[in-house]
Amino acid sequence: KLIIFSSIITMIVPLFALETHSTQELFYSYLKNDSDIRNLTIEAEKSQLSYDSTKLNNGFDITLSTGTIKLSTTGSNSSLNISGAGVTATVPQAQNLKLSTSTSMDITNGENQSSSTRLSLSADIISGNSITRKISLMKAERTLLEAKRKLENAALTAEKSFYNELKSLLNSTSSLITAESNLYKDTIDFESTKAKGYSTSSSTYRLAQMKVISDQHDIESQKRELARDYMVFYKKCGLEITLDENTDFYSLIPTDLQKVTALNIEDFDADKFSTTEKALWNHEINSLSRSAEKNFTLSANGGYTFKTAGDTVDAGLSSTIGGVNLSAGISVPVSGESKDPTYTLSATISPMTFLKNKNKQKTNDLTEEQELLEIENARSEYETTVMEKKQKLMELDWTKSTNQESYEMYQELEKEMKQYYQQGIIKESEYRSAEGNAKNYKVKLASNEIDYIIYNNELQTLFVNE
Repeated sequence: KLIIFSSIITMIVPLFALETHSTQELFYSYLKNDSDIRNLTIEAEKSQLSYDSTKLNNGFDITLSTGTIKLSTTGSNSSLNISGAGVTATVPQAQNLKLSTSTSMDITNGENQSSSTRLSLSADIISGNSITRKISLMKAERTLLEAKRKLENAALTAEKSFYNELKSLLNSTSSLITAESNLYKDTIDFESTKAKGYSTSSSTYRLAQMKVISDQHDIESQKRELARDYMVFYKKCGLEITLDENTDFYSLIPTDLQKVTALNIEDFDADKFSTTEKALWNHEINSLSRSAEKNFTLSANGGYTFKTAGDTVDAGLSSTIGGVNLSAGISVPVSGESKDPTYTLSATISPMTFLKNKNKQKTNDLTEEQELLEIENARSEYETTVMEKKQKLMELDWTKSTNQESYEMYQELEKEMKQYYQQGIIKESEYRSAEGNAKNYKVKLASNEIDYIIYNNELQTLFVNE
């Protein structure tokens, strides 16, 4: 019997020691080799550049122009014509303020035949341009924020994937320990069958023998699969290792798993629940867009024109009221022969615009109602999620508590059984059974710690950061 057990021990006792890495080292290597994270990091950098460009496009701008310069010569005569030269500066954040200068001149044989320089200033009094600019900046900022959030969530997703794979390896290790315990038990039964004198051709003998052989094959198969799974896992961590059926898989159970405190879902801001936050954002940005669609606008402009024939002061107003466009202007001479002002008036009307605006307003009202409904649904989803997560945490706490109690019990039992076995009071199978149970619950406790890490991970992905 001692010879038989020696052969069994030779098969399952570790003959291969793996140079292990800390769990944190493996995790950081796992993140480093995650292509999604690298790709999203690049996307976040691109979004930052896009946001910077949007701020430039919606900020102070100045344009310098030489205009069109035309030089011609005919015999002893020469002429120089300049048109459209000037400077234009815009300040969108100051009521869409715009300052421009424009110069034209005609010089023949060195003499100025005519020239015109115009200075003008315009600004919006009532319009949706400032809101439109704000919306453009907010959308660009939102795109950047979402790119950063995607990167953060990708890291959390990779962390969850890492620990799920590690937990799967632990579950496989637990199955292997159970299979080894079954082999001990079935081997004892087989030895008992032989001791009772059953012939090798009897069904009882052959059935007991087949159980042992089947157990051996099962253990060999599980070890090969576990070795393969570990090598694939380490490969994902950017590490090359070689394992076989002689590897001590029990020694690979991580003992440095961080013991995390479970997060309380009620400590998170309910409005930062990702679904709620998105619904609130959509309502905010769409409300701004609707407010930018004004049926009444008013803008003013003024300027001073320098001309060879005489200077003028210019002013004007333009307005939109529903489907009516109105504009009025005045130009008052301040030098030259003429002293009479010039007036300009114009009006256009589009009757269909009134009907379109009415339909647009009804559509906007319905759209806003839908947005408010989305917010309501999101808050309801939050309440359901809170209940589910609190229940999940209670289950995790209960499982950890029962596994801890069982582990301490089997650990103590394993120590006692080892002494009894060494004293010859009990069979080796009884000791190995207690040892296997203690090992199994050690694996379960490690899995419990991973469950808390994954729980916190999932909780964090449900909410967004600022």
